Amino acid sequence: MEKFQKCPLYADSALAYIDGESLLLFFERSGRVYGLEREQAALFLQIDELLEKHEENSIPTLLPKISPSDIKRLIDLRFGRFEEGHEEYEAPLSLGEFIEEDRERFCYDTGRVIFHIAYPNGELEEKIDPLFAHMRGEAGGKKRVNVDFEAVGSGWRLLFNSTPVATAARGDTIPLILQENMIILYYQCEPYLMAIHAGAVGVGSATLLLPGSSGSGKSTLTAALLSKGHSLFSDEIALVDSDGGVSAIPFGINIKEGSWEVLSDRYPSLKDARTYMRFDGRRVKSLPPRNLSKRRGEVSVLVFPRYIEGGESRVRSLGACETLKLIKEAGYQLGSPLTVSSFEEILSTILSVPAYSMEYGSLEEGVESLERLVGR
Repeated sequence: MEKFQKCPLYADSALAYIDGESLLLFFERSGRVYGLEREQAALFLQIDELLEKHEENSIPTLLPKISPSDIKRLIDLRFGRFEEGHEEYEAPLSLGEFIEEDRERFCYDTGRVIFHIAYPNGELEEKIDPLFAHMRGEAGGKKRVNVDFEAVGSGWRLLFNSTPVATAARGDTIPLILQENMIILYYQCEPYLMAIHAGAVGVGSATLLLPGSSGSGKSTLTAALLSKGHSLFSDEIALVDSDGGVSAIPFGINIKEGSWEVLSDRYPSLKDARTYMRFDGRRVKSLPPRNLSKRRGEVSVLVFPRYIEGGESRVRSLGACETLKLIKEAGYQLGSPLTVSSFEEILSTILSVPAYSMEYGSLEEGVESLERLVGR
């Protein structure tokens, strides 16, 4: 946690950490994190001190130049008064009980979990097997899961070890729903600090994380970096442990329809690859993982990409508060409910490395910018 310094507060509802102009507040009772920048951070510390000697309703009089609504918000924050419904930790999927069976199943070994899939018909086998063909066999998975499909109307319900894990879905969407649940079970079956919705690529000895929501271009950038010989940790989930380590996840890269043409020269196989349908109706093609890393990486730099068609390439350094905000927008999952210890691990690993936002107007510009940033 060298980058951050603990800041003493009069309030006992939160712990405060300062990094430059960023103030991060951790509320242990609720497990919430709140970030303030510059003037708001300074105002919060001022209000925290004033409330030691003055009543809450007298603070607006003492700070006449400050908006009453801002004062109220920061007073509420100081006392840890939040709206209900906040949840950062999600209970893991249940593995259920694996039972050996005589029926025919196709085995796919992820290294952590062996998935034994029973296809109900040849059509589903033809659709699903190509997604996981590179993992066929049984090599060393520690846990075993039977995967079954239960017919529901015109769709299918997905079961892991006889336990439903997804509601009934149309046949054309079930392959990617299965893939998503296999990935979730893969990272939940062993301890981790944070799973971030991000691409993770080894560039030389560094490990680059590309957090982003759908449409940011993270998968396209990840695929382009791999075509230049860099190594893959993951396209979908960056799995970070308590030491800042990143583990490779052996699943393919799903490329949305808008990127098929721009990647066609780098991946000629995309042209004839099977098309899959996401639950939201978007079409994707899947690339087998290329250059899957055989080493454990360590988070070196975070870059939040944003594709702007025809726009100029722009890179901007980010502070801790904005980095945390963008991680939340990209999507993440905590390995366990947040504690002081795990929050400080996040500070010392994920939030202590350089972070940037990057706008780019062409794939070539984006890749060049990423390689320059990692080389800094």
